[in-house]
Amino acid sequence: MSKVRLLIGVVGILTMAPAFHSPVSPNDPHIRYIGRFDFQDLNGPRCAWPASEVELSFLGTGVKVMLRETGLDQLQIVVDGEPTQVLKLVKGDATYLVAENLPVGKHVVQLVKRTEAFVGTIQFLGFDVDGSLRWPLKARHVIEVIGDSISCGYGNEAKSKAEHFSVDTENAYGTYGAIAARELRADLVDVSFSGRKMWPDNTIPEIYDLALPDDKTSTWDLSQEIPDVIVINLATNDFGRVSPDEKKWTEAYAAFIQRLRERAPHARIYCAIGPMISDTWPPKVKALSTLQHYLIDVVGLRAKVGDNNLRVLEFVTQDEARDGFGADSHPNIVTHESMAKVLVAAIEKELNWGLGNGG
Repeated sequence: MSKVRLLIGVVGILTMAPAFHSPVSPNDPHIRYIGRFDFQDLNGPRCAWPASEVELSFLGTGVKVMLRETGLDQLQIVVDGEPTQVLKLVKGDATYLVAENLPVGKHVVQLVKRTEAFVGTIQFLGFDVDGSLRWPLKARHVIEVIGDSISCGYGNEAKSKAEHFSVDTENAYGTYGAIAARELRADLVDVSFSGRKMWPDNTIPEIYDLALPDDKTSTWDLSQEIPDVIVINLATNDFGRVSPDEKKWTEAYAAFIQRLRERAPHARIYCAIGPMISDTWPPKVKALSTLQHYLIDVVGLRAKVGDNNLRVLEFVTQDEARDGFGADSHPNIVTHESMAKVLVAAIEKELNWGLGNGG
């Protein structure tokens, strides 16, 4: 599995724009919007969830993008499969240089939201292409990750656990879900939010149906991007201090799976045990052993209604001495790469997608 390349630069707002003369509407059908976007505003689609992605395939040498930003989001720029630069966005409307002086020919440019929903919302107002758009290739499979800060990439580029949250060290492009999706040439839909739980409060299920998690009017069309694989990586916050009530928690988990089944009846669902969960912390909680038991209960509840297309997927507990930690003891890039290997191996073995060929 290829390593995640560290970013090599930051692109700011354009001061002297190159002479591109091919304006492109944000609603052009050649543009691929991957993940959850809100299309209510005719000025252009908006996104907030981490790893939301815009992809352009074009014949030419460069691209600019016009954006409206509400916070301090960052975008990972990927050109022909290689991470190049980071756009550090500023509040308000601005034009940013994405790529220039590329060799004349066909190129694929991706803009991936590195930061999570509470950091800000990005609206795509248009593009300027030094060339002409081409029809992009659509991935054969979709992986949906439902999770908390781990799946957002919280602190995965931090140097140690002593660091706290920063937009500069959160990289959704470097999460286990994103790495696995690239390895399998699948699209990723990341429905993750720091601090969220399965039950009883501050839950992902209560915002799952939204295109923008802070806008209750932005109902997501659940008929879009039906996933082939769903990874539910929720429990780290649920078991943060004490173990939740077994019956209520497992019933809530099983009920959420039923919601997912109504949308994706044939998807393989992985009920994940995250790398921050262990039997040594929190003290006396025995979180790992307890969660293993709870998830066996969940699988049993689903089996009673004839749903046998789910598995428990256990990521190896992170090891600071071996791999280091990210911010606030979160998984770093090394651990995310290890997690991605576990997920890819499970999909390869059980679904036979074919390593690196998407099917």
